[in-house]
Amino acid sequence: MRQIIPQIWVYVLLLSPLVSKAQFDQTDFNGEAISLRSETTVLLAGQKEYSFDEIRNNPNLEFVPLSSLKENLGFSNDHYWMTFSLENRSSKFKQYYLETARPITDIVNLYLVDGNGKVEQQYSGDKMPFASKTIQHRKSIFDIGLEPNQKIQGYIHLKSDGEVVMLPMRLYPETNFFVLTYKEQVFYGFFYGILILACLIYLFFFFALKDKAFVYYALYVLFIALMQFSLDGFFHQYLTPQGGWLSNRAVLLTAFVSLFFFGRYGDTFLGLKKNSPLLHKTNKFFGFAIMVGVAALALSPSFEYCYPLANAIGILVLLHMIASIVVMKLKKIKVDPYFIIGISFLVLGFIVFILNNFNTIPNSFFTDNGAKFGIGLEIVFLSISMINRIRDLRMENEQNQMLALQRAEDMNEIKSSFLSNISHELRTPLNLIMGVATSLQENKEKENLEEKCKMLLSSSKNLLGYIEDILDFTEIEKGDQDLKEVSFNLKSTLSKVINLQEKKAKAKGLDFNTSISSAIPTQIVGDKGKLVQILNHTLDNAIKFTNQGSVAIDIDCKKDNDRAILSFTIKDTGIGISKEKMSTIYESFTKKSFRDKREFSGLGLGLYIVKTYVDLQKGTVNLKNNANQGTICELSLGFEIDEDQALASEKSTTAPSDITMETGNILYVEDNKMNQTVVKLLFKKNWGNAKLTIANHGKEALEIMKEKHFDLILMDLQMPEMDGFETTSIIRNGEADCDPQIPIIVLTADNTSQTRKKIFELGANDLVTKPVNGPLLFAKMSKNAPTKKISNVA
Repeated sequence: MRQIIPQIWVYVLLLSPLVSKAQFDQTDFNGEAISLRSETTVLLAGQKEYSFDEIRNNPNLEFVPLSSLKENLGFSNDHYWMTFSLENRSSKFKQYYLETARPITDIVNLYLVDGNGKVEQQYSGDKMPFASKTIQHRKSIFDIGLEPNQKIQGYIHLKSDGEVVMLPMRLYPETNFFVLTYKEQVFYGFFYGILILACLIYLFFFFALKDKAFVYYALYVLFIALMQFSLDGFFHQYLTPQGGWLSNRAVLLTAFVSLFFFGRYGDTFLGLKKNSPLLHKTNKFFGFAIMVGVAALALSPSFEYCYPLANAIGILVLLHMIASIVVMKLKKIKVDPYFIIGISFLVLGFIVFILNNFNTIPNSFFTDNGAKFGIGLEIVFLSISMINRIRDLRMENEQNQMLALQRAEDMNEIKSSFLSNISHELRTPLNLIMGVATSLQENKEKENLEEKCKMLLSSSKNLLGYIEDILDFTEIEKGDQDLKEVSFNLKSTLSKVINLQEKKAKAKGLDFNTSISSAIPTQIVGDKGKLVQILNHTLDNAIKFTNQGSVAIDIDCKKDNDRAILSFTIKDTGIGISKEKMSTIYESFTKKSFRDKREFSGLGLGLYIVKTYVDLQKGTVNLKNNANQGTICELSLGFEIDEDQALASEKSTTAPSDITMETGNILYVEDNKMNQTVVKLLFKKNWGNAKLTIANHGKEALEIMKEKHFDLILMDLQMPEMDGFETTSIIRNGEADCDPQIPIIVLTADNTSQTRKKIFELGANDLVTKPVNGPLLFAKMSKNAPTKKISNVA
C-alpha cells in the first residue's frame, strides 16, 4: 500500500490582498521533484541593488509571475528577486531542498521568514568561498525544514556576472535529493573520467609519434573538460574553493582556450596549410581573435560582454570546421569518415548548447547537457579516427623505414663505386703526369716539349679540380661552408668563365652560344668563388654529357632597388636525365650511373656542390629535360649592386686635371701611414686648395675637433685606441665637439654586407673601398659635401 506523504501548501505571495494556493500530494513529486515556478513571482530589478528589507517592506515593487518568463533568461548581469511561500499542514517535521539558478551564478541568497517574523538567511553562489556556502554543494541548493503546521515566506536574490541566467525552482524531498545526487556523481564521474583518460592517451601518442594533431586534440579535450567542470560547479568546489579572479573567469578562460586548440587540431588534422591556404589563414585569424578575447578577459574588470563573444566565436569556429570538411570533399581530398561523424556530433551538441545560451530553444535536460552528449559521442568517433591516423602513420613510418633501408643499401653501393671511381679519376692524371715527366727525363733533346708541357698542365688542372671538389664536399658535409662576400667585377668574371667553357666546347666539336643581357651590373657584392664554381660545374656537365650539337647559356637580370636578380639558363642537346635519376640528381656521389662502363668521367659531386652553394645564397636551381633533346638548367641568384664602383665608372671618364676642390677642411682618420700618404698625394696633386688634416685614430680625431671646424670626415674603421665604429657613434650621438650631422665617408678594405649594414646603422653617409679610387672618392665627397666646395672644371 502506497504511503501518502503529508500535505504541503505551496503558494505565492503577490504582495496584494490575493493569495494563490496549491495543494500537492506524493504524485505531484513524480518520484524526484516538483517545480515551484508556476507559484513563484519575480522582480526584474535591473542594476538596482535592493536590500532585503526594501524588498520585504515595499508593497509598490512590481513582481510578475515567474511562469510568464522562460526558465532561461539569456546573458544578463541584472539583479533578480523571487518570492514564494510554503506551508506544512501535517503533524510531522519535513525536510526539503530547493534548487535554483545555475551552479556558476555569482550571488544566490535565500531569506526565509516564519510566522513570527524571524528571518533565516542562507548563502550560495560561486562569488564566495565554497566553505562559506550554507549548503556546501556545487549547485545553488538551500535547506528548508518545516515544522508541523508551519508556514514560511521565502525570498531569493540572485545576480550573475553576465553569464546565462536560469531560474529553475525545484523542490526535492530529502531522500529524493540524495538519490539524485548519487546518480549525478556516477554520470559526471563517467563523463570526466573518459575525457581525462582520452587526454592522457593522446598525449602519450604525441610523445610516441610526434604528430601535433595528437597534442592539440589532447589539450582541446582537457580544456573542454575544464569548461564543463566549471559550468557544473566542480571547478569552484575543488580547484578554486576560495573564489577570486580565476574562479570568476574559469568558464570563459577554458572556453576560449578549448576553442583555440580545437581550431589548431582541425587545421593540423585536415592539413589546411597545404590543402587550403585560405582556410588556414582564416583559422589563424580566429586564433588571433581568441587571444584578443583572452587578453580582454584578463585585463578588463568588467567582462560580461565576453560571454556572448565566446559563444559567437565558438559558432564561427564550428562553421569554419564544417567549411573545411566541405572544401576537402570538393577537392577530393580524403577525410576519415569517423572524423566527420565525430565533428558532426560535436557540432550538433554545441549548437544545442549555444542556442540554449542565446535563449532560442527551451530549457530541458537534453539542452542543459547537449554539449556533454555531443562531446561524449565525439570522443568515441574521433578516437576511432585517431586510431586510423595512428595506423596510417605506422604504415607511413614502415614505408619510410623501407625506403631508408633501400637508400642506405644504395648509398653503400654508391660510395663503394665512388671510391673505385675516385681512385681511377685521380690515377689517370697522375699516370699521365708521371709518364710525361719520365719521357722528359729520358729525352734530352726536348722534342715536343711544348705539347708535353700542355699535357702536364692540363692533367694537373684536372687533378687540382678533383681535389678541390673533394675539399668542397668535405667542407659541406662538416657544415663549415660560408659566404665570403666582397665586391667584384661581374662582367669580367662572367667573361673568364664563358671563355674557358667555350674552349672546352670547341675542343669537343660543339657549338657554344652566349646571350648576356645589357642590364647586368658591372660590379656586385657576393661570393665570387662560389658563383664561378656554380657556373663551371653546370657548364662542365652540359659539355660533358653532350656529344654533338650545342651548349647555350643565357644570362638575364632584373633589378630591384639596389639588388640584381641574375637568371642563368643553360641548355644542351645531350643525353638528358632519366626520370629515375632526376629525383636524386642533386645528391652527393651521383652521376648518370656508376655502372656506365666509364662512358663519362668525373666524381659525381658537381651538382651536389651547385645545389648546396645555391641554397646557401638563397637562390634557386631547377634541372629538367628539354622538350626536344638534352637538358635545361635554370639558376637564379640575388646579389647586391655595388653602387660605389658604378659611380666610379661614371667619373672615370673625368681626368684628374678636370677635378678641382675649393677651400674646405677635411679630416682624415687613419692609422696606416701608407694609406695616409696615398690620400695626401691624391689631395696634393688634384685638390690642392682643400685643407687635409690627419688623425691617427678616433680618440685623436675627437681631440682635434675640439680646436678646429671640419666640413667632412673620411673615416677608417680598424684603428687602435678607438676604432671608426665607436668614433662614428660618438659623433652621431652628439658627444663630440662638432656638428652631429657632419658628413662621414668611410674608407675601408672591408666591404662585406655585414660591415656595410653596421656603418650605415651607425649613421655614416657613404663608403669607399680601399685601394682608394680618386674619381670615386671625389664623387662621394661631391655628393655628401654640405656646401659647394667641390666641383668639376667646365
